[in-house]
Amino acid sequence: MLLWMIQCAAHDNAANHATARKKGQFAAIVLANTQICREHFLLTLRLREFPASEPGQFVQVLCPPPDVAVQSAEQAVAGLQEVFWEPGTRPPRFHDPDFLGSQPYLRRPFSIAGRRDDPANAVSDIDLIYRVIGKATIRMSHLVTGDSISILGPLGNAFPVPEATHTALLVGGGVGIPPMIYLADKFQRAGIKSIAFVGAQKADLIPLHITGDVGTQASSNVREFAAFNTQTVVATDDGSLGNKGFVTQALEKFCESSAVSQGVIFCCGPTPMMRATALVAARLKLPCYVSLEQPMACGMGTCQSCIIKYRSGSAEDWVYKLTCKDGPVFNSADILW
Repeated sequence: MLLWMIQCAAHDNAANHATARKKGQFAAIVLANTQICREHFLLTLRLREFPASEPGQFVQVLCPPPDVAVQSAEQAVAGLQEVFWEPGTRPPRFHDPDFLGSQPYLRRPFSIAGRRDDPANAVSDIDLIYRVIGKATIRMSHLVTGDSISILGPLGNAFPVPEATHTALLVGGGVGIPPMIYLADKFQRAGIKSIAFVGAQKADLIPLHITGDVGTQASSNVREFAAFNTQTVVATDDGSLGNKGFVTQALEKFCESSAVSQGVIFCCGPTPMMRATALVAARLKLPCYVSLEQPMACGMGTCQSCIIKYRSGSAEDWVYKLTCKDGPVFNSADILW
């Protein structure tokens, strides 16, 4: 019996390994790190032989300690080495007095906001948009061109595209906006019409480049989405830009006035916003896929810190799922909010 169980487990592991997306640890070179708005930065990284990725997937970022020199761009690209401590010195240890107080040792997850490949040179440039709110992101905001950081990924699953998708409704709030940009790129390539709905508390917290008057209707004055032929509806809580109120209100108003019947909603942002989007989708009887933003440490299912309640049958039956490994993208109807 035990031998049979071991053989079955080995078979399952082999099958899972065969179907798993390729991922790895890479030394990424900083190409640019520019401030977009009051608290958000756009970080563009170059990686060699980075595996294929899809919108909805994310990477785990580890910054080097601030008091050591990072390797040069030439060293990292040529050897893909990750040297974060000077030769002859030791890494910090848990018994060091300032270990926990000064350096963020856990990686931070960030959705991929865009990707451009150069197959001839086997390099890829990826965009990450992050908000400066803690030690790690403060460290990231000081990265300059030529610096190297460690990237783990691509991780997680991707947004599905149902065959009957006629119009893609991309809903993003705050740092949930980046994967919508990547998704807009995919839909343009597939010839599928998409409309973006972006929200933030105030105008100066929208991590996008506004090129003109966005008004309250869909416009082409948001550079990141206009690049992919996607119009954008903007909403701010205080009404300082676009529609006044929540982005979900703008979404519902648009869908009702446009009589969207074959639309599919794709969403990422704060949990309350995604929960509200799921309710709008249910009322309008539209499919809705959400990319959850649960706190996570490892990003690969080891630490078990990003669990959610997932509907496994009837309304009363549910199981735990891991956001990083089973997601982060789920059908909103399957989430017990």
